[in-house]
Amino acid sequence: MLVSLPPTGLCIRVFNVKVLSKILSPAKVNLGLWILGKRGDGYHNIITLFHEIDLSDEIVIGEGPLRVETSSGIPMEENLVYRALAEFQRRTGREVEFSIFINKRIPEGSGLGGGSSNVAVVLKEVNRLMGELLSEEELMEIAGTVSSDAPFFFRGGTQLGTGRGEVLKEIGHPELPITILIPSVKASTREVYSNVREEDLTPEVSPEEVVSFVEEGRYELLENKLGEVACRVYPEIGEALRFLEHLGFKALVSGSGSAVFYIGEPTPELEVGAKLRGWKVLKTKSRLGV
Repeated sequence: MLVSLPPTGLCIRVFNVKVLSKILSPAKVNLGLWILGKRGDGYHNIITLFHEIDLSDEIVIGEGPLRVETSSGIPMEENLVYRALAEFQRRTGREVEFSIFINKRIPEGSGLGGGSSNVAVVLKEVNRLMGELLSEEELMEIAGTVSSDAPFFFRGGTQLGTGRGEVLKEIGHPELPITILIPSVKASTREVYSNVREEDLTPEVSPEEVVSFVEEGRYELLENKLGEVACRVYPEIGEALRFLEHLGFKALVSGSGSAVFYIGEPTPELEVGAKLRGWKVLKTKSRLGV
């Protein structure tokens, strides 16, 4: 099934309250990801290349009391946005009195960063609506407590991520057509990282080398070592990756999966094969104007 994603209006939900803001929450792909080693805090040090794309969730913020709802029915207490806002309240000493509804267009459990993006854009907008109580650095710190990917979405574009992925350095933002294949499985980042083995580590990779791959357009040298782990844990992700490779594409897993993608436009062969397998195809491109 080919899903084209033109710009859409924000017609999401009718609140019985005054709507204060309507915002888009963009997705990302990881153009590459390398695992350097496990840290003392249980996380892994990584090198990754975040790249923002034009697929977005749609968010409406209205007057309170505080609640966070999604079109997919994520329980509020489990939602990363709610957890981030609870920390925002703790640090500012101010009650957040907004109703937030998120229309989920970014597939969940796909490694495209939907939940992390939601955290960043909602924190920024709530902070603005409440009179800029915290700096961007403080907001990024809050976001990082609930998601290692969330700080990226404060900056956008293409960023080199190190540490847990939260230490960012902006690099050139290439304009790329990106085709994404979504298999019918949701991946757990925690589960994938828990299956990382010694042979999955690549401590010899340097940030400078990784940046040069993008700056020189050598995309064929990009890889996702965490994605290889995801293929072991979730065989359907590996099946989707091999399907794209069989069609002749240089394919990568995004983040910890389940989405796999390549740089290029969708083809009729891809669309037919994906439909037969019950997989979705998303036609996207780099998000510009960042």
